Amino acid sequence: MSFVKLKASLIALLATGLGVAHAHPHLRLAYQLDPLLEQGRVTGLHVSWQMDAQNSLLVRENIDLNQNGVLDPDELQAFAQTNQALMSQFNYFLTLEDGASKKPLSFETTPMTARDAGKGFQGGIYLEFTVQLKTATASTDFQMQLQDPTWYIGFEPRLGKVLASASACQSSFTREKRLTPTQGEQEFQRIHVQCAAGSAAHPEAQLSPPKGPNNGVNS
Repeated sequence: MSFVKLKASLIALLATGLGVAHAHPHLRLAYQLDPLLEQGRVTGLHVSWQMDAQNSLLVRENIDLNQNGVLDPDELQAFAQTNQALMSQFNYFLTLEDGASKKPLSFETTPMTARDAGKGFQGGIYLEFTVQLKTATASTDFQMQLQDPTWYIGFEPRLGKVLASASACQSSFTREKRLTPTQGEQEFQRIHVQCAAGSAAHPEAQLSPPKGPNNGVNS
């Protein structure tokens, strides 16, 4: 199958219904964040999305083009590139604000990567990328809204924890419900991350677990 046909099939798999009202999300992504800091200022964050088990299974069935039972690096990379092209249209469902001034923060992202962590509780297909702020914040905290305006994708913190690792940062999030003109009542998540002054920058991270047995089950 050519890359063009692969791209079309993936958009059909994950994007069918974008722009159409749904009663509930059809794709669930469990997220975790890892803030990047330099000289006490927030410069960006690593973002990790874990696809739910059902959609991870669908992805494995649809992108294993050589049908060898393994998701090869080129298959995963094509999947990541397709989703980056799609999600960039929605600004990755992210809205960032400086925690002190409440001013919007513009950002760029690194190329998205995809990983297969196998089956099991923490397995699944992971999509990861790095958000790089165009201007580092003057403070050590930021606020973020995470929400898909089409309500096709639902977000939840992975294992109930917004941050991926114990660090000098703390987080909290609240849920808000708003009535939208075309999509009915939707839930928004507002996430607040605050880091201790002088926190050091984190190295480039892979937030998803490596592929391997998960709770005794492997793909």
